Amino acid sequence: MTEDAHRGDRNCADNCCTISREIDSIWCSRKCARFAKEMGFCENDIWELCIATSELVTNVLKYAGTGKLSFSATDSQVPELEIVVEDDGPGISDIPQAVTDGISEGIDVSERPDPRTRRGLGAGLGAVHRLMDSVDIQNRHPRGTKVVVIKRCDHAPSGENG
Repeated sequence: MTEDAHRGDRNCADNCCTISREIDSIWCSRKCARFAKEMGFCENDIWELCIATSELVTNVLKYAGTGKLSFSATDSQVPELEIVVEDDGPGISDIPQAVTDGISEGIDVSERPDPRTRRGLGAGLGAVHRLMDSVDIQNRHPRGTKVVVIKRCDHAPSGENG
């Protein structure tokens, strides 16, 4: 499916994506990557944004089924990209535990070594924390989760002197 066909099918604004299908992980990552490139992010930072975006979208699909992603430049002296992901799922019962590596669905993955018996590796939200400069995870009431992440543009794009 072409990007234009997908865009029309998804009814997305320029800086917003509806999350409801597996392909949305790729689609949202690509949109954020294009925006980050226009902002002057280096290639490494763009890859990190793509990984984090993909992880957040995948979590929405796994735990809530549907949601929304939006992104924008922040109003700061250093270029920053803010990504907001929202869903109406059950929320996260223990946020500190959810960002701990090795925990998936509240269970230590070493207790369930067969990956067919669990939905994740237990590394996703921890990786998002390592890749992004700021991560804020909030449970919304009565249902849902809102995740706000920020990536700072610390480097000049590849090939430029700075």
